Amino acid sequence: MDLPTVVGIVASVAFLVRLLPQPLRLARTGVPDGVSPMAAINIAVSELAWLVYGLVEGLVPVWAVSLVSLPLALWTVGLLRRQVGRRDLAGGAAWLAVMAATWALGILGLALALSVVVNYGPQVVTALRSDRLEGLAPATWWLALLDAATWGAYGLVVADPELILYTVVLSTSAGIILVRIRQTAAPIPGDAVPFALGAEAA
Repeated sequence: MDLPTVVGIVASVAFLVRLLPQPLRLARTGVPDGVSPMAAINIAVSELAWLVYGLVEGLVPVWAVSLVSLPLALWTVGLLRRQVGRRDLAGGAAWLAVMAATWALGILGLALALSVVVNYGPQVVTALRSDRLEGLAPATWWLALLDAATWGAYGLVVADPELILYTVVLSTSAGIILVRIRQTAAPIPGDAVPFALGAEAA
């Protein structure tokens, strides 16, 4: 295999592994504090768009990765369903409309290149505004740095500016979120009862 292929495979594996810690943490702890529902919805919409784009363009690596990542993204949304508000739904619907419009105009690839801002921007904002980030999985964001680095390397190898943009935005987002997780880390009081995802509030 040539260098671009090897780097592309490593980057794809890093991307998929990064998607696991967050839903696993939500499912295990039932604590959603600090996790942005809008970001989760936007990521699911983007993964659907990437799947369609890969199938239409005949790009096997793109649709193959999306075929695995889409269910994980939808699982995360499902775990956060009790936290989803009207603004989150409106944001997700607007992003879906953008995806549909750019597909109709034949520029879906360009919109997808910018999707990293839409996907992770809401999570950065939530992390900056909230002092309770117990629901965030730190492993997700450490792996995001690896994800960004490997895709950045691939972008340099194949001279793809969109992938370099992805690297810059994702690594910056991950760095901010990791700093905020560290800043807000505190033991949960012994009498605190974690919110059970999917359970009705008393």
